[in-house]
Amino acid sequence: MEFLPFQKSVIEAMEDCRGAIKHCGKHAISHLEKAWLIREIDMEMAIFRGITAEEEAASAFFHCLKNHRYKNADKLLFNKHTYKLGLYPFLRGIGRFLGDSLEQETSPFDKFCLKFTEKSNRKAIELLLNMPAQNLTASPTPPLHFTVSDPDTGKVCTFEANFQELIEGESYLDAMKYVKDRAATRNKILYASNAGRPKIEGNIEGYLQKQRDTVMAMLILVLMIDPWEKEEGSSLFVQQALDSFLLLLQRITEDEVHQPNN
Repeated sequence: MEFLPFQKSVIEAMEDCRGAIKHCGKHAISHLEKAWLIREIDMEMAIFRGITAEEEAASAFFHCLKNHRYKNADKLLFNKHTYKLGLYPFLRGIGRFLGDSLEQETSPFDKFCLKFTEKSNRKAIELLLNMPAQNLTASPTPPLHFTVSDPDTGKVCTFEANFQELIEGESYLDAMKYVKDRAATRNKILYASNAGRPKIEGNIEGYLQKQRDTVMAMLILVLMIDPWEKEEGSSLFVQQALDSFLLLLQRITEDEVHQPNN
């Protein structure tokens, strides 16, 4: 499987992580590479490995949050496919929200980029936000140390509406049903049923490339958190996103969402 130059740097930087963060991240890459090798001779197992790669990348992210002692991280269930396979769609919803925010006329930023830097004697990823009116570039430290709040209530946003917008395109009205159905896909590939044996036909290269990009997105987030926080402390937006995810999966209540002003 081919990786873009930035993605290759991500893979190299994961070597500096430790414990389960490192091993899950490297295992995700291994599953992708093996899936690519067998894509023409065993499509079902290639797709299964592609799904497992996503789960392992999500596990690396979850271990990162737990290791850095984020509030409510203990409520992440590592053995639940719904948690691991629900993460990336949820992140996509947040990404769409942030992208739309950058495009608003009132936004001081017009674009952003990610760049490798050195932190704690290891490779890390920083976030650069361009401010054209001031001819400046903002760089939060840690990279995700900011919050997005409702101007009327002052409380942090929890992004349910953004996730809902994303899944309605797939004819889902209920978030939990969406993530449960997505998690059930892996079993449909493996096991026969009354309808017969599972069989996949066609070219799956596009799917595996999409899984590569999914895995990379989650490992990039790990590198925006793990190398920084020994010196800089935790990131407010990471806490906000974690609470929003757990609220969506009905693991916490609104009262348990961290409000930085409290």
